[in-house]
Amino acid sequence: MSASVSVAQIRRWVGLTVLGLAGVWVVFAQLVAPQAIQAAYHGEGASVLSHIIRELGQPLDELLWRWGMLTQAVVLGCLGLWLLVWVTTSPGFFKRFVGEATPGTLGAIRMLTCGILLLHTLWEGLASTALLPREMINTPGGIMRVLALLPIGFERFLANETALGVFQWVTGALLFLGAIGWRTRITVPLGAVGYLLMGGIFRLYAWFYHTGVIPVYVMAVLSLTPCGDGWSVDRLRKVARGAPVPPADRATAVYGWARYACWVVIALPYLAAGMSKLRNSGLTWWNATNMRIFLYRDTLNPMGFESELSLRLTSAPDAVFAVLGLVGLLAELVFVSVLFSRWARRILPFVAAGMHAGIFLLQNILFLDLMLLQLAFIDWTRIRTAAGRWLEAHRGTLEVLYDGQCPLCVRSVRLLGPLDLFNRLRWIDFRTLNLTDYNAGHGVRLTSSELEQAMAVVSRRRTRQGFKAWRAIAQAIPAGWLVAPWLYVPGIPWLGERVYRRVAQSRHKLFKCDAACAHEGEAAQGLAPQPRRAPNALRGPLVVSASAIVLLLCWIYRVEEYPLTALQMYTKPTTGIAEYYKVLAHRASGETATARIKEAIPAMTDGRYRRVIRMCFKPDQVQVCEKFLAACGAAFNAQARAGERVTHLEIQKWAWDVRANPSDPEHGRLADRFLFSLESKKSVEAQTLLVAFDEVGQRQ
Repeated sequence: MSASVSVAQIRRWVGLTVLGLAGVWVVFAQLVAPQAIQAAYHGEGASVLSHIIRELGQPLDELLWRWGMLTQAVVLGCLGLWLLVWVTTSPGFFKRFVGEATPGTLGAIRMLTCGILLLHTLWEGLASTALLPREMINTPGGIMRVLALLPIGFERFLANETALGVFQWVTGALLFLGAIGWRTRITVPLGAVGYLLMGGIFRLYAWFYHTGVIPVYVMAVLSLTPCGDGWSVDRLRKVARGAPVPPADRATAVYGWARYACWVVIALPYLAAGMSKLRNSGLTWWNATNMRIFLYRDTLNPMGFESELSLRLTSAPDAVFAVLGLVGLLAELVFVSVLFSRWARRILPFVAAGMHAGIFLLQNILFLDLMLLQLAFIDWTRIRTAAGRWLEAHRGTLEVLYDGQCPLCVRSVRLLGPLDLFNRLRWIDFRTLNLTDYNAGHGVRLTSSELEQAMAVVSRRRTRQGFKAWRAIAQAIPAGWLVAPWLYVPGIPWLGERVYRRVAQSRHKLFKCDAACAHEGEAAQGLAPQPRRAPNALRGPLVVSASAIVLLLCWIYRVEEYPLTALQMYTKPTTGIAEYYKVLAHRASGETATARIKEAIPAMTDGRYRRVIRMCFKPDQVQVCEKFLAACGAAFNAQARAGERVTHLEIQKWAWDVRANPSDPEHGRLADRFLFSLESKKSVEAQTLLVAFDEVGQRQ
């Protein structure tokens, strides 16, 4: 659909399409699907559907009820999609809230998001999940449920340590290629899928935690946008071939809508988190007891970090904790205003980053992805422009004189042009100059014969040629900052001069100049032909509206099917008792110390084993916990030195009545104890050791 199509035509087309799809869906969902589900449930009909329903193991009534809820959600989603498209295509919406953006702005968001997921990928130890017992696998949800139900050998993949390790490295490679912008139409969606599956595997053994989920949403949006048009290898490849590329500094609606869609999938989860707290706990969610329990429980439980800062606040008045909770809740609720206010985009990302920093310090939970994603709201074009002006004022501009009849020189200039982020370089074909006037005006003494032999850089009446000119260019562009210091290492200048001289002497033999040189010279000066593609007037509003509808429906229906979520963590009211666990290792030497499970099985970092160690105190699940402890003990002893072998692993359950004794220096009392012998591979205590609180016991 071209830009010339009117808003009324777009709305009419969307309305008719959505109405038609909703009608077809209702007919299918009400008349066809229930019969197919019933037939498959009784072993009739499609074999694949029968297999999936058999694996689900749910009663027929529940299956039909779930299908009815899905039918309702799809119809509601269609109506909501039409309404949002109607709003977003209004004449003033784009001008007031969306705005234009440059290709580099979208490219920066792509680099940021891929970089975040790459850090998470390199940090993880996916292969070590193969050491975990299969009985630990939680009932999978969402995409992981689909993989578990399909007959594709997913169980064998989970048990293959080598395959898991290769998959992690392939995912990391795809994310790296997406970050640098190589084949972005392929690497960005594949990198997102790879990380999505990798994150799902960890959640099979833990629970549905939310780290890394929102960056996946951003990657899904980027997969639908021309995110490779700026700050990418794809752009450099097109420039090198002389292919049309969008102007780097020209802001357009296409990139504005793409940026806004990324903002939507970052902002709406914050709103969902805040609204979930109010829906599940009411207006008193932020009361002091609730906040104390959240902080103390996470500090004392096994976590990825071991700060005890919150325990230093035990004597603080309740008002301190209530204020912390209220500020966090308000920050989540008002964060959505970044979609409608420039001032909010300048302030609230820093507030959100500060909130996550506080969560890290007080709860040992690091949402590094959410802290870094706040950079997506910063206007980097304005910052880059301001930095370029400062550098120009303090360090001057570098005028690069090249040979416009040398194809190697011209193509080098064309590649360097997009890398000059701060506009430090001015490209000049010396053959178009009056050298006499140029020398007089710049206080230099350049000759045509010298410039035919070597490129020159002129800055503040100083001339550098050949290798030294390239070294000056490397210092001026960010892409060369990692290389520039090495160009001063003794011996490198001597070698560089000789390599440059050899290449310069052979450049006309290596590359032939023809009639295309003139056009390449124009391209080097920023006059390359631009792509002629009409922007789709509907794509931007449609991506924004569809993303918003999916996230809103997840909250309305309390969806927790990975990767879809209503962000309901820390939303349920507490009972006043903070329960936490300690894992101790008893060694052959007689020493007893905290067992660092993540060092034995890296996949269990960030205390992801908290769910399974709770099973030690549930008679119907204790065998799963014992198998997990046996796996941990084997991993510990495989790397233990003589005399440091672990003989027993002990799980302690502690309870702290925060409401009755918020400043308890002992942080509660030992309530349960489970001791597991690695020699006998079973519990040495069948009974649970119960230690009651005197105060609590008297009340009860």
